[in-house]
Amino acid sequence: MKLPRLISDHGKLARQRTSRSRSGFSMTEMVISIAILGVLAGIMMMSLGGSLSASKETLAVTRVEKLNSALHQWSMSYPEMYFPVNDGGVTDELIVLRDLQYRNPNEKKATTGSPYMPPQYNPKDSSSDEDFRIRWNGRSFELLRPGQAGNGLLMVFDGSDMTEPVKFDEDYKPGSF
Repeated sequence: MKLPRLISDHGKLARQRTSRSRSGFSMTEMVISIAILGVLAGIMMMSLGGSLSASKETLAVTRVEKLNSALHQWSMSYPEMYFPVNDGGVTDELIVLRDLQYRNPNEKKATTGSPYMPPQYNPKDSSSDEDFRIRWNGRSFELLRPGQAGNGLLMVFDGSDMTEPVKFDEDYKPGSF
């Protein structure tokens, strides 16, 4: 008969452990856990901050590469035309961009692959050295990073430069500077 008594003692001991383990965390354990989570969150935010600026630069470089690729395609379609170097103002970038966005409404005269840039892309100009800007240098587009002086098309990262498509006049001709 001692065997059942051992089992019941063992069950009682198990119940005591269970009730103690159900009591939860102590105040000290909670404070330490919250402190550790706070430190980890701070480290994560610092590393994400660096990732955000790196991703902005990557996006800006990609946009410049896309513009230069579109420029190359445009020059293949219009080999007799070229973009002159004007006064170095922001209008140069807009003139080149609008030519890349143009598609002749007459399908028989439209060049294959046009428009070379989405007509919805309507960037604003900026001369602030705190912004990423895209500048036309007379041969290609180049990226002006924060800290560099100069005018250019403002590079935004929230999609606000994608608006209604550009409307071209009926008599618009690409390369008419």
